[in-house]
Amino acid sequence: MADETNAAMPSGRVSDACAPQSPLMTFVVPVYNTETTVGACLDSALVQTVRDIEVVCVDDGSPDGAGEVLERYAALDGRVRVLHQANAGLAAARNAGMAAARGRLVAFLDSDDMVAPTFAERIARAFASARDVDVVTCGAACEPPELASARIKRLLSPADAVYRGFSADLLFSANAQPYACRTVVDRSFALRESIRFDESLRFAEDVAFHFTVYPLARTTVLISDKLYRYRMNDASLTHEHDGAAARERKLARHLDVLASIFSAWDARGLGPLCPERMVTWCLDFTLFDIACLDPKTSSAMSCRLNRMLAQAYGAAWADLPAHPAVRRAAHAVAGADACGIRLGRLGLARFFVATRGWAQCLARLVR
Repeated sequence: MADETNAAMPSGRVSDACAPQSPLMTFVVPVYNTETTVGACLDSALVQTVRDIEVVCVDDGSPDGAGEVLERYAALDGRVRVLHQANAGLAAARNAGMAAARGRLVAFLDSDDMVAPTFAERIARAFASARDVDVVTCGAACEPPELASARIKRLLSPADAVYRGFSADLLFSANAQPYACRTVVDRSFALRESIRFDESLRFAEDVAFHFTVYPLARTTVLISDKLYRYRMNDASLTHEHDGAAARERKLARHLDVLASIFSAWDARGLGPLCPERMVTWCLDFTLFDIACLDPKTSSAMSCRLNRMLAQAYGAAWADLPAHPAVRRAAHAVAGADACGIRLGRLGLARFFVATRGWAQCLARLVR
């Protein structure tokens, strides 16, 4: 990892006379309050083995000195462009960067992370490896690795694969989502399908992004190469489940993500995709928090989830899961009353054993 002490002050770089007009890749870098890390981030993009890149930095109203760091980099290297905007959130910053991008490929690089020097070269090779590739998702490494859970490491480790058309595996079992920062899209695909991040979401917007991108892509390539360096820090280690009020806010945001996904599918005429797996995933995304809330709140949240799933898959959506423990949990949500969901700790444990296995089930129950 680069030395953060000197990361904010570039030195010794040969400036380009002007930015490339149609570069191979655009790195979209949303920046907010990352004065101490954004220099190392930009250095990692600018030392790519392929020089034909540009870096579009979006200063999202950062209150620290990050904006000044960006301007210094732009003055030294013509491949760096800086946009300044009032704070509007990560999704809005990424959308602004995508709109300004000129590269054939668009990558998302968070300003406290880094990419390997071969990122652009290897990703471009993956795009050229098959016909009509619209999306490439690579692996990522957590730094420092000891701060990452086994689950996060697994989610960041896809196997090499080529998907022609949509496969539900991309959403549920291929370790291809979340974390949009390791997903690169062909810009012509993004323009053709009007790909954007949902700016109404301030949490897990990456999840909604992937649930739109993968169903629309003609060909998706996954590569196991760990080309992205995901920095683990206090913001990465979410403790928002601590306390009833925080858990309620988190669950409400998760339900907002599900609403965004179903709305996007409906608006694009995709229909209710992969019914059984989607119902199971929606429950996995929300059930633990639903079960931990007070009965009144649990009932209200369950009713909202029930309405969403019933609208997407019909009134009998709870019968879709084949596994008995998952189906029992689905019926508990569908039948929630003033006492909340009637599932119990044993039912909850059986659900997570069915969806995640014993180890993760026990870890959740002892939190």
